[in-house]
Amino acid sequence: MKSDRPSRTAHFVALGRALADIGLSHVPDFHDPTARVFLNERGKKSLAKIENAVRDGKRRIQIEAARGAADTMALRTTAIDTAVRESLAAGARQLVILGAGYDGRAWRMTELGGVKVFEVDYPSTQKDKRARSAELPPPIGDVNFVSIDFERQSLDTVLGQAGQDGSIPTCWIWEGVVMYLTQEAFRATLAAISARSARGSTLIVNYHAPHGGFFGKLILRLIGEPQINSCSPEEMATEMRSVGFAVREDSNMTDWNDRFGGSEGKVKRGSYMRIVVAKRL
Repeated sequence: MKSDRPSRTAHFVALGRALADIGLSHVPDFHDPTARVFLNERGKKSLAKIENAVRDGKRRIQIEAARGAADTMALRTTAIDTAVRESLAAGARQLVILGAGYDGRAWRMTELGGVKVFEVDYPSTQKDKRARSAELPPPIGDVNFVSIDFERQSLDTVLGQAGQDGSIPTCWIWEGVVMYLTQEAFRATLAAISARSARGSTLIVNYHAPHGGFFGKLILRLIGEPQINSCSPEEMATEMRSVGFAVREDSNMTDWNDRFGGSEGKVKRGSYMRIVVAKRL
């Protein structure tokens, strides 16, 4: 991404969650009131158009396209939320969100009360998020904003300076980032996570299996945020083992749809999207 402006893909993710929040997804009772707050003016106008279309019952094609984005984000978010809750129930007392973007968990997950939350991201996106978050109620978690350039700075160094304690169990979320990193940056970050993870820590990684998706890749390249990294579940498990993590679960969009969406979600094209949950040995 271009480090001088907020991430466009992070905004797309927030818009997808906002569309799900107004009831467009097939995930029952999905709610994320933070997503709307993080939208820029163009995003708010897009959301308003969809809300109007839903109310007047017209523009069905537009609504169905929006439903696909809502399903994708609601399912991915719910799958990660579930893994986070399980990690916290097992004793994690810190949450580190790598490439946090417009993540709203610290403001909406009641389980984060008393938990230190470290949001790690590029300064430009983080600056915009902090300004917009002023419209939200105080966060439930103890939020600490940590700025970083993942390709040039040490995660170990910036988290140490921010006060993340590597001696107690930590839950890590790495959502919507890996596919944009070089293999070298991915492995360096993975090693830093391992070095700052006590035994019993949980690592949740959203990644992409190899796929075609030519037009989607082209759009992301044109906006300056090309996807350059993918791997198979077997390759991901090998990478995890190399730094002391054991894979507990590796699922894809179809699995999340079956579990959380009643198999009704419009997500066939997103079957390459995966989430791996691993434990530090």
